[in-house]
Amino acid sequence: MARKSPPPSDKGKGRKAKDSENDLSRGRAALPPPAGLDVMPRPILADDIREDGKSVVEVEASEAERAALAEAYHLVGISSLKARLNLAKRGPVIRITGVLKAHLTQICVVTMEPFESDVEDQIELEFAPPAYVTEAWERLAQLEASGSTEDLPEPPDQIVDGKIDLGALTSEALALALDPYPKKPGAEFEGLADAAPTAEESPFAVLARLKGQGGETTS
Repeated sequence: MARKSPPPSDKGKGRKAKDSENDLSRGRAALPPPAGLDVMPRPILADDIREDGKSVVEVEASEAERAALAEAYHLVGISSLKARLNLAKRGPVIRITGVLKAHLTQICVVTMEPFESDVEDQIELEFAPPAYVTEAWERLAQLEASGSTEDLPEPPDQIVDGKIDLGALTSEALALALDPYPKKPGAEFEGLADAAPTAEESPFAVLARLKGQGGETTS
């Protein structure tokens, strides 16, 4: 699961460290609902995460939470949604890694029929206190302003009120893992399979064949 960089501001410039603390949490505004909403809260205190090793936390959505997520993400249903997360603290930074697993019922974009599918995705995120995140964005902004080509890692997400919501993290991971154009195994758009070129046939020959079958081409 990879987060997106901050979207540009209204003035067309990159987001700076002086922006509001809520805006510094990367990618949340770009994710589909219910990102940021209290759908399946699983808050954990940052101070409870061990510095001398890893804490393992398992997050599992309830039936009501799965129904809410299915509606928000335009799915027929979610029969299971789990995440196994490893939490490790290194100084002020908390690194979260793990795996998301879900079993879904979606609508095929080709046949418009429901079908079941499994989703599995890796989770890799870092969180840090607001002051640390602000300083990281300032350093990044200074490098960009100077024209430096130094490659700095993206700043972590913010720890809000001393907590990290592992439930929100899990629902966002699911959102990012979803195929925007789900397709049943073996389903193909009508005509596309026949139009595919063979090893001996050039794309231009395919276009000519389609035109001969009544297909339209554009110049």
